[in-house]
Amino acid sequence: MATARRKLAVLTGMLCMLLAAGCGDNLTPVGSWSEGADDSAWTTLRVELFDRNDTPPGAPPITDNFMTRYIQEQFGDPNRIKVEFVTVPRSEEVERLDVLLAANQAPDIVFTYDMPLFYKYASQGKLTDLAPYMAEFGRDLERVLGEEVLSEGRLDGKQFAIPARRVLRAHSTSVIREDWLNLLGLPLPETTEQFHETLKAFREELPGKLGYDVIPWGQFGFYHTINVRYSFWDWSRITEEDLYAKPSWIMPGNKEAFRFLNQLYNEGLLRRDFALDQFSQQFRKDMVNGRVGGGTTNTNEPVYMGYLADLHARDPDAVLTPIDPFANPNGRKPKPILEKTGMFIMVPAHSKNAEAAVKYLNWMAQPEHYMTLQNGIPGETYELKDGLPVMLDNEETKRMLYNYFDYCIILNGKFVSAEDMELNVRANAVFDPRYESFTLRSVEYAMRDTIETPRIKAIPESEIKYGSILREKDEEIFVKVVTAPPDEFDAVYDEEVEAYMRTGGLQVMEEKRAAYRKQAG
Repeated sequence: MATARRKLAVLTGMLCMLLAAGCGDNLTPVGSWSEGADDSAWTTLRVELFDRNDTPPGAPPITDNFMTRYIQEQFGDPNRIKVEFVTVPRSEEVERLDVLLAANQAPDIVFTYDMPLFYKYASQGKLTDLAPYMAEFGRDLERVLGEEVLSEGRLDGKQFAIPARRVLRAHSTSVIREDWLNLLGLPLPETTEQFHETLKAFREELPGKLGYDVIPWGQFGFYHTINVRYSFWDWSRITEEDLYAKPSWIMPGNKEAFRFLNQLYNEGLLRRDFALDQFSQQFRKDMVNGRVGGGTTNTNEPVYMGYLADLHARDPDAVLTPIDPFANPNGRKPKPILEKTGMFIMVPAHSKNAEAAVKYLNWMAQPEHYMTLQNGIPGETYELKDGLPVMLDNEETKRMLYNYFDYCIILNGKFVSAEDMELNVRANAVFDPRYESFTLRSVEYAMRDTIETPRIKAIPESEIKYGSILREKDEEIFVKVVTAPPDEFDAVYDEEVEAYMRTGGLQVMEEKRAAYRKQAG
């Protein structure tokens, strides 16, 4: 890290030349913050930071590393701002944020991926209108995010959130150990039936060949069942209004999707303790250690989270391959497509530092800075090839970039151009050139037969009221119906869905229908 620190002083100039981009940010260097400095002359900007509990061995703490020092030295010091990162466990972020906001103790910059939660905070007067600050300090943010993305953070003409820009809109992709398929003489599964037969073969035949038991399908959360669910839904009976307003539990075909998942569970093909691995930490460990046959993850997650590289470091002969097996009777493989926005970045109403917050986000939107936050140091962690940053395969890269996305919060995905989205897709593909074909196939499969849910510029009061409760209910029903004894499945499913509708689900659906019809005219 000493080398990295020495390069900080010249990094901005180097990147400006590489990118041929202007570096002006109207920041005047006025000194450096240090312990014991006159705090009255400085502003402290507190920024939420996800703690994913996945720091690699030998890597520095997430609150004191190259990224945090770069932010302090390149943004904080010139503005007399001490940037302080406040860690929140990723698995508890919604609950923690609720508590912190209620107690007026939340950091100056907070965020959520949950739109109803954002609307709830805005309607309760808990957020700062950032429009005046954007007008004065947000020109780079406006350029990078664009009006369509920024508009999603406005309510009643007030900019209550700065939405992140989602670079790749692909939702989920399944992956499988192709070398295990080859060991058993099996093809890549192309249908749901073939997928089922493959998992049974993994369970029955692999222990004898590998010498240890395996988990046929290791990553299995409610969020990532959506490709299975969509393949079972009867789309001939689903309108656009239904897709927006109806809870998935009462969609035609959804019960049969969960009957299939219940069958997989009761046949021993899924992780037994899947409910305890909501954020995939155990799955990643088991994948690296060769214990699982596959799973459904965020698109390209094995590459950008680094565990595909870790798997190959442990087992060079391992082959992890994207697959797209969940087909409906018409042979199509329907999937959702993500919104153009990522997380909603907000400043609590009790914060006195909205100006500093917008300046910080605007600084992050300048090419030389988002290039560094996403890629590290040229020559040490990446190099430019044809204008695209390519990650270098070394220990410094692994220690520095494993969680870059938690610092560059205005962007979800590798980003090089506000105008050329194809260039951004290529940037994500070549980020780790060893896995370029994996990334391209992962994105291709996730974007096949996609269906976009309508966006309505309003959140019903009932969704604000019941949103958190219903999200918890989703997870509860998911576990109960998947683990139910087969002869009790129907009764459990019907009982739980009825309870869901009573617990606000029906009211939310009716109000969402009314909102859809109002917008449709």
